[in-house]
Amino acid sequence: MLCCVMLAVMCVCFLVIRGRSGLQVPPHRSGDQVVAPVSNDAGFRTTGITFFGQSQADDNGVGFAGVDLFKHGTAGLQFNGQPLYPAAVFQGDAAGMLWSVLEVRSDQFPKNKTVYVHVVDVCNSGQDVCKRNTAKYGYLVDIHNTAKDYIGVNDGLLRGQFRKVGDLRPSKITGNIWLKGDDYIACSCTGKCAGDDVKWTKRSACS
Repeated sequence: MLCCVMLAVMCVCFLVIRGRSGLQVPPHRSGDQVVAPVSNDAGFRTTGITFFGQSQADDNGVGFAGVDLFKHGTAGLQFNGQPLYPAAVFQGDAAGMLWSVLEVRSDQFPKNKTVYVHVVDVCNSGQDVCKRNTAKYGYLVDIHNTAKDYIGVNDGLLRGQFRKVGDLRPSKITGNIWLKGDDYIACSCTGKCAGDDVKWTKRSACS
């Protein structure tokens, strides 16, 4: 009997040591529900990643957010010490994301696998190419060409992930990234981010 007791104690100690070492830690249980550990992927959504602005003749944001994307992408803006580049999202998803900072990552980026982008434009929901690219993965992040040297690519439809990590409102932006001075810009939007869903204000008042 004494041997059995000692054997049981040794088994318990072995299990405790394994648990502390991280070799075999069972998931936490809450009642009958298994609660998984919080993942580093929390908040990320799968998205298609495309690119625009390959030339000055290409769309540079005129007519929507009021930003000159070439100026924005070369102004040296940063988020948490990392370079920040302009981007667009699908117009139908832009409500709540306009002027947001997104963390975008993809194993298909040849250089840096993660890039921070500033949502200052939309991919028109009336254009078939925007609808097709969004439909493939459920969301779309269209990164401006000024990020090419950082991520190593500026063409194709890639698969990646994104999550919102902050906001950079127009009134807080320093530097000349604007098409005009204190002009009216798309400050926010609701619904499908079109027509009366868009709130236009003076840039200095968009905070």
